[in-house]
Amino acid sequence: MKKKIITTTLAVALGLGVSPSLQPVQKASAQTVHQNNQSAVEAKADELIQLGKSLIGKAEYSTKEYKPTYPYKFSCATFIMYIFEKSGVDLATYNENYMMKQGTYVPRNQLQKGDLVFFDSNKSDNEPSDHVAMYIGDNKVIQMADPKQKIVITDMNSKPYYKENYLTARRVLPSLLPSNPATLEDQIIEDSYNLKDKVTMGTVNNESSKKFTGPGFVNYIYKTNGVQLGTTNIKEQMKLGTTVSRSQLKKGDLVFFNSEKGSKIPSIVAIYAGEQRLIIPNSNGINTRVLLVDYYDQHYITAKRVISKKEIPAKKPVLNTNKADQIVNFASNLIGKAKFGYTYNEKALTFTSAGFTYYVYQNHGIHLQSKMASQQAKVGQVIQKSNLKKGDLLFFSTNHQGKKITQTGIYLGNSQFISLFTNGKVEKESLNSTWAKKNYVTAKRVL
Repeated sequence: MKKKIITTTLAVALGLGVSPSLQPVQKASAQTVHQNNQSAVEAKADELIQLGKSLIGKAEYSTKEYKPTYPYKFSCATFIMYIFEKSGVDLATYNENYMMKQGTYVPRNQLQKGDLVFFDSNKSDNEPSDHVAMYIGDNKVIQMADPKQKIVITDMNSKPYYKENYLTARRVLPSLLPSNPATLEDQIIEDSYNLKDKVTMGTVNNESSKKFTGPGFVNYIYKTNGVQLGTTNIKEQMKLGTTVSRSQLKKGDLVFFNSEKGSKIPSIVAIYAGEQRLIIPNSNGINTRVLLVDYYDQHYITAKRVISKKEIPAKKPVLNTNKADQIVNFASNLIGKAKFGYTYNEKALTFTSAGFTYYVYQNHGIHLQSKMASQQAKVGQVIQKSNLKKGDLLFFSTNHQGKKITQTGIYLGNSQFISLFTNGKVEKESLNSTWAKKNYVTAKRVL
């Protein structure tokens, strides 16, 4: 549980620029809208816990190297960062002191699954925290403990350490999740995350080949969501919208930084993602970072709000009307391409049925919160079978008892749906088929 020493190489690999100082800096308040229901939060927490448990016995403890592939190498904080990122929740930092400034404070006697728990065993130094773990219920945490124990599940009453060194806890669910229903700002952020590994950064802008400069990427993301910035020039972008103070930042605001302290000439434009997080497109790719790092505190110029209230209601009906067709077409185009497997691999297009629906909806800015069918069934609005619309999410129980949800599908219209079946293929099927009639459980509207 010794304080981590992360190399500069790791800082670059994690998209954090310079190695961050651990001294606290000015905190900008994040005004997020917490509209996620408790079932969605619990589903996400269960997904985090399941992933964390799956890594037990597969990772080594390391404070000098971060290796996000098997055999994994994690410190306490990079382990937490990894499981959140892989579950679609970006903490944007491997530093537990910066994690401790996200979300909201929660008393120890009110902990719930998914909360981050912090400890400090060296109270004589200037570091607020030297260890972080995730609460999983029943007074237990999952953690990358030390070189000997590695990833373990621990009862916090099992050793004096956890009582004597307990520092605080933070609830980052639901504040780091998109609002439900997703706002325009959420859609912009979701699209940015989805394109992280799909664009090429450079000195020119070409939308068809997904090649962009940093400001070009920002212009593209906003344009595809109906917000016309009208320029790929960073100086011109800094003239847009309304100036907002750092303490009033909201999701979707543009934040500008210089390369020389004190300069008013911007060299970096970022999209504010809420809770101190930044999405920064530059020559190194699409990176996620935290605004708390000293570098960004010292090079901060200004922020601009380019999304006006009048744009939001005008856009929503257009998005929702067209999105069903986009989802259906996208799913249908995966026939003959995607294959069944008990894993989730976007590059190989290998999924379970729920992984398939997660992938399809995620590519259209809709986060189903989990890659498990039973958990996806907790998202959205229940729809009667007689009122199904194109793009609705369908759920089936393959044990013919209508209780345990194990299969998902997407409604195509005209009593047809599409799913990735255990026979290995994406197929279209009729809701009037014998199989569908025996196994149909419910439907949810998530658009």
